[in-house]
Amino acid sequence: MSDEVQQPGARTEGDHAVAAKESVRPTSIEQRRRLVAESLQVGNLGNNARDLPAHADPTHDCQIELSVEDIRPYEHNPRRANNAKFNEIKASIRASGLRNPFTVTRRPGESHFVVEAGGNTRLLAIRQLWAETREPRFHKLHVLFRPWRSESHVLTAHLIENDQRGDMSFWDKASGVVDLKARLESEKGNTLSLRQLEEEMKALGLAINTATLAHYLFATERLGILGEAVADLSGLDVKTLQPRLNAMKRYAQTRASLADDELYATVFEPVFRQTADEYRRTPNFSAAAVSRACEAALAEVLGEPVAELRMALEPAARSPQVSLGVSPAEPAVSTANTGKAAPRRHTQAEAVIPAKTEGAAVHSRVIEQVRLCAGLVGISDCLRSDEGAPHGYRMDALLIPAHGDSLHPSQQWAWQLLTLVSATAAAPEGFAAGDPCAADSPSRVPDPPVDAFQFDAAFFGWLVDANDRTASACWDLLGLLREFRTSASTPGLPGSGMDAKDA
Repeated sequence: MSDEVQQPGARTEGDHAVAAKESVRPTSIEQRRRLVAESLQVGNLGNNARDLPAHADPTHDCQIELSVEDIRPYEHNPRRANNAKFNEIKASIRASGLRNPFTVTRRPGESHFVVEAGGNTRLLAIRQLWAETREPRFHKLHVLFRPWRSESHVLTAHLIENDQRGDMSFWDKASGVVDLKARLESEKGNTLSLRQLEEEMKALGLAINTATLAHYLFATERLGILGEAVADLSGLDVKTLQPRLNAMKRYAQTRASLADDELYATVFEPVFRQTADEYRRTPNFSAAAVSRACEAALAEVLGEPVAELRMALEPAARSPQVSLGVSPAEPAVSTANTGKAAPRRHTQAEAVIPAKTEGAAVHSRVIEQVRLCAGLVGISDCLRSDEGAPHGYRMDALLIPAHGDSLHPSQQWAWQLLTLVSATAAAPEGFAAGDPCAADSPSRVPDPPVDAFQFDAAFFGWLVDANDRTASACWDLLGLLREFRTSASTPGLPGSGMDAKDA
C-alpha cells in the first residue's frame, strides 16, 4: 500500500492522458472538416539554402530556388569588357523572363553562391530589373546548383562559355589562360611544363596546344602595356610583333649586351606606352608601325642609323645562329636549350619558343603582305585573326555595298586569293612524315568556303597587269608563300618542323 495520500480533486497521470486526448479530439463533424481543410492549405516548405552551412550543400547536381541577392558574379571572369548587347539582353529578360537558368556553385565556407559557367551579364541585368521593378519574378530564381570542385574548374568553365559565344578578345583569353595556369600550379603545388599544362587543360575540357600556350605567355609577359590599352590587339598582331622583337633582342645583345628586362624597360616599353596613348586618342593600331618605332628607338639607344639597323636585322632573322658583329673568336649567344645555365634570364615563354628562324621570318612577311593586299583593294574589314587557321587568319565574307553598288572585280579576285592562302597548309602535300608540323597542318589545301575559283581571261589579265598595285602585291604574296612552304618542308633548314601557326 502506498504511503502517498491522494488529495481530493487531484488528477493521476492516467487522468491527464485522458484529458489530453479529449482536448485534441474534435467534438463535432464541423470541427473535423475545418481541421482537414486547414491541413490541405499548408504550402511547400521554403528554400533555406542560404542559411545552410557550407558542409550542408547538396552533393550532387540539383535545382534549387535562390533570391537574386544570394548570387554574385564570378569575380575572376576572364571576359573583362562589358557586353555590347547588354541592353538587348536586359530587354529580352524583361519581356520573356530568364529562359535558361543560371548554373551556380558555392565555395566551401562561404554564404553566397557564384555563377559557375557564364551568365554574369544576365545576372547583372536581373539585378537591375529587380531594383527597378520589384517584381517577384526577378527576385526568386530557379537555378541549377553544382557542388564546388575547384577554382580552376570554375575559371575553365567561364573560359569555355565565353569562347563558345565568341565575345572574348585575344587579350582577355590570353590573360584568362595564364591565370588558369597559375591556379592549376597552385592547386598542384608545383610548376607545370607547357606539355603538362596542355594535358591538365584538356582534362578540364579546354583544348589549347603548347604552341598557343607559349604564344599567350609571351603576350602577357612582354606586351602587357599594349594588351591592357589596345582593345583591337589580336593574335595576328602578336605573331607579327614577336619575331621582330626577338630579332631586335638578339641584335641588341650582340651590340650592347642588353639583358631582356633592360631592353624592354628602356627601349620597347616606352614605345608601347606612346602607342597606347595614341590609341586612346585615335583608336588606330598597326603592329608593323609598332615594330618600326621599336627599331627606331633601338637604333637611337645604340647610336646607329635606323636604316643600317634594319638592314642588319634581315640576315639576323634568317640566320639566328650567326652572331651579329661579333668576331670569330667570340661565340654567338645561343638560344638553344643545352641544359646549361644561360648567361641571361629567359622568361618561360621564351624558353620554349625557338629563336626567330627562317620559316618564322618569312611567315611574318607573309602576314604583312596579306595585310597589304587587303588594304590596297579595300577589303581589310574582312581580315580576321583565327588561331585555328594554318596562317593565323581567315577572310570573312565580302560585304555587299550599299545603294545597290556592285563589288569591283579586283576585290573579288583578291579576296579569293587571300582566302585560298588562309587555308593553305604550312607544308606541301607529301611533307616528311613524323615532323611536328605535319600533325597540326592539313596535307592538302581544303576546299575554300567560296565558289569555284574562276581562273578566266579577266582574272589572268588583272593578275599580269604590271600597273595594278594590288595584282603586283598578290604576286609578291604568292612568292613569299612558296618561300615559306619551302623553308617549312625542307629538312635541315632553320625553319623546318615549325608550326606555321606559331610564327
